[in-house]
This record gives sequence, C-alpha cells and structure tokens, in this order.
Amino acid sequence: MSLFKYRLGIAGTGNMAEAIIKGILKSGALSSPQITAFEKNPERSEYIELQYKIKFQPSFCDLVTNSGHILISVKPADIVSLLKDVKSFTDLSNNVFISIAAGVPISFYERMLPGKAAVIRVMPNTPALVQKGMSVISCGRHVKQQHIDFVEKLTGSIGRYIIMEEKFQNAATAISGSGPAYFFLFCRHLTEAAKKLGIDSENAARLVAFTALGAGKMLDKYESDADYLIKMVASPGGTTEAALREFESGGFAGIIEKAVAGAYNKAVQIQDAFIDKSEE
Repeated sequence: MSLFKYRLGIAGTGNMAEAIIKGILKSGALSSPQITAFEKNPERSEYIELQYKIKFQPSFCDLVTNSGHILISVKPADIVSLLKDVKSFTDLSNNVFISIAAGVPISFYERMLPGKAAVIRVMPNTPALVQKGMSVISCGRHVKQQHIDFVEKLTGSIGRYIIMEEKFQNAATAISGSGPAYFFLFCRHLTEAAKKLGIDSENAARLVAFTALGAGKMLDKYESDADYLIKMVASPGGTTEAALREFESGGFAGIIEKAVAGAYNKAVQIQDAFIDKSEE
C-alpha cells in the first residue's frame, strides 16, 4: 500500500506542467484523483482545478507530505525559497523529486533536501503541449529503477524521451529545450519571404507550417539522415540548390553554432549559480 494519497504532486502549474497533466490524463498513465498540485497564483489554480479536476494543496510542504512523486516546475529563481519550506523534514527518502527547471543541477537538490531523496532531472520542450515533446532524463544518486519507470511513463505521455548523463543536460537544453524557438524563427522569416513574393499572409503561413510539419515527419521516418533528405530535395542545378548555396555563402552553419553556444553558455551560467548557492 502506498505511503501517499497522491502518486504525483506538481509544484507550479504553468504551460509545461499543464502539458504534462494533459498528456498523463490523455494517455491514461494516471487519473485526476492520483494527481495534486500547489500553485501560488489563485487564478491559475482555479483554472487547472476546473479544467482537469485536480485537487490543490495549501503549501509545498503539504504537497510533499501527500505525494510520492514531486514534479518541480517553478521558475529557477523560485527554487531556493520553495525547497527551504521542506528543510525541517527529517527524511524524504520515500519521495521522488522530478525537476524540469532549466539549469538547476541534481547536486543542488540533493544538498538542499534532507535524507536520501531521489532526484531526477528532466528537460522537456514546448511541443509537449501537443504531445510531440522531446525530453532528456538524468538521474541522481538515490534513484531506483521504479523511479525511472515512472518518469519514463510521465515523459512518454507527452512525446519521446532519451536518458543521458547529467553532464549533457545543458547541451540538450541548447538543442531540444530551446530548439523549437529556432525553428519558429526560421519559419517566421520564411513566411515573410513568401509575402514579399506576393503570397498573402494566410497562405504564406499555411505553406510554411505544413512544409515544416512534413519535413519533421520525414526526418523521423528517415532516422534524422539530413544529408540524404537534402539530396532528395535538391536536384543538381535546380531551385533548391540555388537556395542552399545562398545559405552557405551567408554563413548559416556558423550562425547556428553561435546561437546554440549562446543558449548552452546561459544554461551553464544558471547551473553555476545554483552550485554556488548549494555550497553557501
């Protein structure tokens, strides 16, 4: 028999947390009575409770006391004050803490939480909102196989996942975590280019969106063999080849590498700040 009333407690119910709730319920991984939450914004908690029939706890301590698995989905800046609330607990060895806060290392949680609490770090991305997310999972020192099984079920309900060592989390943040915005930016400029060629806004947006969707499905089908797919589209001496030549001459590869490095360095900066805090 479980020690806890709820299987999953969610601290912070923003867009990503809502995507996870929606995915869990839609997949049948958990039911509404098995989930509870804590949220400081009363309007947000009222919306989530009405929309998904989930009960809310009056404090983070109540959430931890009543929930086996704790999903921490608050902003990184709010993590310290949140965890201070449970410092008086003598033992959290029966709880599993699942963090989706970008840049916050597992070691920070392990130092801040009393006992031998199991900590799993997950980096999902925004396509989770349409159950097409990509999540990266990393495990702490006290994690057991049943904990991993639960998190795999959780992330599998919102898309796909891979398990990697935590040292790759910042790189994953720069690629899959921030990556959707890179594609959205490219699509915005492609849409603007279509409009300059005389296509109306609605049709330009539709052309770009479904081109992106189809390209993504092809990448999935052909196991991300981008070189092969480029050759499939780009006939020698054709229109695509002319466009690709412009990308290359404009330093497209270098721009991408510089952008990803910027995201990665920011993730490292956030992580280092939390390492410093945990050592104070």
